[in-house]
Amino acid sequence: MRWIIPFLLAASPAWAEGFSMQISGDFTGDGVEDHAALMDFGRTGDADLLLKLGGGETLWVQDVVWVGGIGQQPSLTVTPNGSLQVMSHNSAIGRNRWEQIHTLAWRDGAMRIAGYTYRWYDTLNLDDIGSCDLNLLSGKGEVSTGQDSATRVISVMTPAYPIQHWIYDMPPECAALLE
Repeated sequence: MRWIIPFLLAASPAWAEGFSMQISGDFTGDGVEDHAALMDFGRTGDADLLLKLGGGETLWVQDVVWVGGIGQQPSLTVTPNGSLQVMSHNSAIGRNRWEQIHTLAWRDGAMRIAGYTYRWYDTLNLDDIGSCDLNLLSGKGEVSTGQDSATRVISVMTPAYPIQHWIYDMPPECAALLE
């Protein structure tokens, strides 16, 4: 099994059904470079997240983000403090546009979902717009809905899960805004 991980990280886009993305950084804060990859294997329309941490730990989480068409593929970024962000979006299909960001951080010996951000707008109903930004580590968040709505602070009950327990559904603090 150990030989397959470096092979997967080096997979060509053709092997990964046309989409793969890789990024490196020190996600764990131990001074050793870590690697992350998003790969679409063509099974579900979603990409898997593969993390190879400098300490030798490998984590594979299936179907974490939607893979849109050209120009709508998910992306990986590293924040200035070393957290890894997994971003997906719909910026071209239908009238409902959205952006979703999972922020991953190394805390308490595990890579955790430390933050969740969701922004949306309707191209035909200009008042159907909003954002939800949750810090799952601090238990605080900010939400707003409507064009003229002020941002308000909320309490966040969703915990900072290890990434093996990926939040596939929108956290209830954000989902309540879309009902």
